[in-house]
Amino acid sequence: MHPVSERLRDARERSGLSQADLARAALMHPSYVSHLERGIRGPGPAALERLATALGITVTYLEQGERSPAYQASEAAVVRARQLVRSGRPGAAAAELAAVDLDALDVDQAGRVLLAHADALDRVGELEEAYRLLAEATQRFTDGHRAVRAAQAAARLVMALTQAGELTPAVQAGEHHLVTLADAASGSDALFRLESTVVWAYVARGDTMYALVRGKDLLARALQDGSARAVSAVHWNLAFVEDAHGHGEEALGHLRAALAIAGADEADNDVPLLRLDLAQLLLQVTPPRPKEALVELDAARLALEISESGVDLARAATFRSRALLMLGQPRAALTYAVKAVELIGPGDRRDGAAAHEVLGDALLASGERVPALKAYREAAARLESMPPGRPAATAWRSVADRLRTAGDSMEAVVEAYGRALGALGTRTTLRPPTGR
Repeated sequence: MHPVSERLRDARERSGLSQADLARAALMHPSYVSHLERGIRGPGPAALERLATALGITVTYLEQGERSPAYQASEAAVVRARQLVRSGRPGAAAAELAAVDLDALDVDQAGRVLLAHADALDRVGELEEAYRLLAEATQRFTDGHRAVRAAQAAARLVMALTQAGELTPAVQAGEHHLVTLADAASGSDALFRLESTVVWAYVARGDTMYALVRGKDLLARALQDGSARAVSAVHWNLAFVEDAHGHGEEALGHLRAALAIAGADEADNDVPLLRLDLAQLLLQVTPPRPKEALVELDAARLALEISESGVDLARAATFRSRALLMLGQPRAALTYAVKAVELIGPGDRRDGAAAHEVLGDALLASGERVPALKAYREAAARLESMPPGRPAATAWRSVADRLRTAGDSMEAVVEAYGRALGALGTRTTLRPPTGR
């Protein structure tokens, strides 16, 4: 058998093309493609070039596969980058991956490098470049007929844009890729997850009623045509929709449904993150349920520690501190609040603000007003670069309430409330009252 045969067949199957599809794309007769895959004939240089182009891979990959120097160098770079990220050096990881020659790789490996590179850039705060790489990965997967992987990358792109407050671009990118991938990825978990993420982007943008209608329709379709994992993803995002409408119990129901479908496999990346979101919501409902929140945090602890995600561990410590405060344990709460601040480190915005806010709450509950006020001011400083939108408005309102309670100046309090209104696009003429 010709050495190219097996790699050619594998690349065609991964692209989702039939032999006839590949023959049309490469301007060849179907029987010739069949002969190539069976090893009866070997392709010449011109045929190799046309086949590689049609499959979104390189001639070198067809000839050498994973033994090619470019492939092995890229894989080593991905492994080193992962180690650098875990050791707290995402900037070095990004530099390592930036040196990889993507044009020498097949579409799958090039996409793998791009996604890892985007993650490293996101961690160092180079968000615009991270979005560009996520968009490039999505396009490479699409052009290479990897519809499911394209949908997965597109979901990451929409999520990243939403978290950064780029809400209209998030919606536009998501809707575009939903249309582009509708046929090729139809019924896949990845496409349901992508649409769920788009629904979440609509919520963040303030289109909550539309998001609720769209989300319920999506759940009905997922229950009929999707896998258990797809249904779980839709429930997960519907929880945010219901929460945005103030339907706390409905939101809890969706999260519990998502968790029940996902199962009890704590090694599954989704399970500990679901538990984190459930714990957060249990602390927000009326009345709050801190004991139940602690149960969820205990269940997620080991998996979060194994993942070594500083942001997720900081969120867990923040929620634990909040629950302990509600249970009347300020000293224990202070211990976890300090841990959350240490874990979050510099540079993060929203989660960093929450960690400093709960630190201020724990200090204030312990009778330490001056340090508490300092923590609240740091929380406000963390919000300075947070993009406008509902999350920013909620965060600014929360900090404003605490600055007022801790006795900060009226100017600082009014400024914080004004920022909350501004985050919603409301112009304000708030001014501190005279004589104060």
